[in-house]
Amino acid sequence: MSVRGGKSAKRSDDKNARRGGTRTRREPAPIRGAVLGADVSHSRSPVIHEAAFRALGIQGNYLARSVSARGFRQVVAALAADGYRYVNVTIPHKGLAAALATTRSAAVRASGAANTLIFQARRATGARAKHKAGVRIRAENTDGPGLLAALGDLGGAPADGIAVIVGSGGAAAGAVEALTAVGARVRIVARRKRAALAMRARLPAPRQPRISVADWSPANLAAALADADILISAVPAAAWEASEARAGLEALRPSAVVLEMAYGAGTPLARAVEGRARRYADGLGMLVHQAAVAITLALGQEPPLAAMFAAVGVRSDE
Repeated sequence: MSVRGGKSAKRSDDKNARRGGTRTRREPAPIRGAVLGADVSHSRSPVIHEAAFRALGIQGNYLARSVSARGFRQVVAALAADGYRYVNVTIPHKGLAAALATTRSAAVRASGAANTLIFQARRATGARAKHKAGVRIRAENTDGPGLLAALGDLGGAPADGIAVIVGSGGAAAGAVEALTAVGARVRIVARRKRAALAMRARLPAPRQPRISVADWSPANLAAALADADILISAVPAAAWEASEARAGLEALRPSAVVLEMAYGAGTPLARAVEGRARRYADGLGMLVHQAAVAITLALGQEPPLAAMFAAVGVRSDE
């Protein structure tokens, strides 16, 4: 056979392979995600989400990126355009996340806060397809399900119970929405009373009478805690450093459970409630639970909680 004939045969074989004979299989693109907040330099989210990816057999990576309020919209748009699948959002950008989304879940609409943004390609056809194509941003709030699951781990039963929430930011908004959805009565104690009142006003009208709002003072905190079943701190850990902030905690019932959304050992609140409350937990368990819900919504696969808890050194019965 001549050299020319050999080359011709090879081209013919290559052509047949491309038509379906031995087509090379493309590997799926890695899943990419991120957490965005004012300061996420110490976030445990990358460890948790990447553990979930490995447990699901997914190739992917997840980063933490600190961003200012001014730059938040631009960063979200850049990540969406770069092919990221989803981002999680933390303090203080949850309201901004809800506002910039294309579509919002019922929980986001009721709370005004989103902690998960899922990017979905927008496909368009026809003559104007070029102008209509882009990325649709779906806003979800998985803080609520994560909170309820973490309370369940503590033995807390919010349905028909009384929960005191300290704080009026995006984390508190997700908590109020979830707790009132399961029938809890909620007492909000906050320094920004106007924000707390707005939080109540956003909820469906039938839920609003179950919510009271008070300024954060020792007397108001004590009054709210007097017969409460649950105390939820939705403020940074440092907010409890002042003795005036902790005054009022003496009214906490021994049977109450305390969940602090901030996480880390030996916080001022953890030390203050030691010996007063039946059970206390920081926000690490809630972080794992809400991450699992976010991944399920974004990827359509439910990750195993045990692997995610193990990644942050927490034992789980799941």
